[in-house]
Amino acid sequence: MKKIVILGAGTAGTIMANHLRRELDMRKWQCAIVDQDDVHYYQPGFLFIPFGIYRPEDVRKARRPFLPSGFDYVQAQAEEIDHRNNRLVFKDGTKLAYDILIIATGCRIVPAEVAGLDDGEWRRSIFDFYTIEGATALGARLKDWKGG
Repeated sequence: MKKIVILGAGTAGTIMANHLRRELDMRKWQCAIVDQDDVHYYQPGFLFIPFGIYRPEDVRKARRPFLPSGFDYVQAQAEEIDHRNNRLVFKDGTKLAYDILIIATGCRIVPAEVAGLDDGEWRRSIFDFYTIEGATALGARLKDWKGG
């Protein structure tokens, strides 16, 4: 039996799992999706948090109900992709072998890599809304904003 692993159960990983579930002969494939936590954030909803249309709890859901049947869900933090041996190595030392690995880990905001963003004003007067923390901080700032 062939093994396919998706690293990342966010929007992209979940979409890929649901697509593969419809396309693969599940009698021939062992499938797993890996993520370090069981919280799914509906990231497009972050755009509405600063304006009070959505609240953080409106965009936060448990991951498992969105994952297709036939996929094992592994909640663990990947430490290494051991590509020579086709396996993931987790922080606790356990390993998960694969024949095909799909990386869907998303992105992360790194303000320190852009000059001026991390000089004390990050999430005080300079904001992102690509993260739940950034959208929430922007919403808090806009509550007292008088314009200008």
